Amino acid sequence: MRLFDLHCDTIYECLRLEQQLGANCLAIDLERGCACDGWVQTFACWISDDLRGEDAWNDFLRQSAFFEQQLHAQQKLVRYNGQLVPGKCNAILSVEGGAVLGGKLERIGELAKRGVKMLTLCWNDKNELASGALAKGGFTEFGRQCIPELERNGIIVDVSHLNEQGFWELCEFAKEPFIATHSNSAAVHRHPRNLTDAQVGEILSRGGLIGLNFYVKFLSRKRNPDFSVLKRHIDHFLELGCEDVLALGSDFDGASMPDFLCGIERIANLYQSMVEYYGQTIADKILFENANRFFQHRMGKNGPCGEE
Repeated sequence: MRLFDLHCDTIYECLRLEQQLGANCLAIDLERGCACDGWVQTFACWISDDLRGEDAWNDFLRQSAFFEQQLHAQQKLVRYNGQLVPGKCNAILSVEGGAVLGGKLERIGELAKRGVKMLTLCWNDKNELASGALAKGGFTEFGRQCIPELERNGIIVDVSHLNEQGFWELCEFAKEPFIATHSNSAAVHRHPRNLTDAQVGEILSRGGLIGLNFYVKFLSRKRNPDFSVLKRHIDHFLELGCEDVLALGSDFDGASMPDFLCGIERIANLYQSMVEYYGQTIADKILFENANRFFQHRMGKNGPCGEE
């Protein structure tokens, strides 16, 4: 089984709890994750809505410095280099929250130089770029200026957390495919963080990606949903034609997980359930191949796994 996870908040939690990536008390660590036959993990630097301006930028620097330190300290952690390295975590760095820019367009180039490959435009509130899922309003003028600059610097735009107004405004001026790294289906469970069928269709038509989120509140109203609840989201996405765009965006270490997906070691059980219901071809696409192909296309042959 190979795994490509589009989103986790493990870096932030490691710093908060004074843990290391190698082995820890969190949902993700290298010891458990590297049991996969191949593993690509996106590590997000989460920027709280309480932080703005230089405070937001400095918090990114704090988290990215920890990421770099772990790359040197942990033998099982490597920055992706064009080939999937078995037995190791092939890591991608992202930022969750456009407030990281502090309203400065030149910061986008600085993010790229520091290895950032994706930017989630908002968290839940409004920032200098646009409005999150729990706020009103659309893109600011600064936000509109940021999109072509992100695309020029090879930073993928992530629309998870962006409200619906902002989503449709983005469609007016985005040239490159964008992704929803950790969002579910609003048709299955109505929540402002989930995607409507129209949004799903737009992402599909643009050749983007949608990462399934394991957070209990985005799955259903149940306190502890089981696989059958996640399956309803998968079923609906597949009915909409998403076989080649559906992926995983766990949200590990950033949200409350159901018992059946409480840590990365449980992904093996998820994979077996998906093989049972959908067959190995679709299961492999969702767990790894769709995200891998997308990154190959966006980054050329130096994508996370370097496969043709």
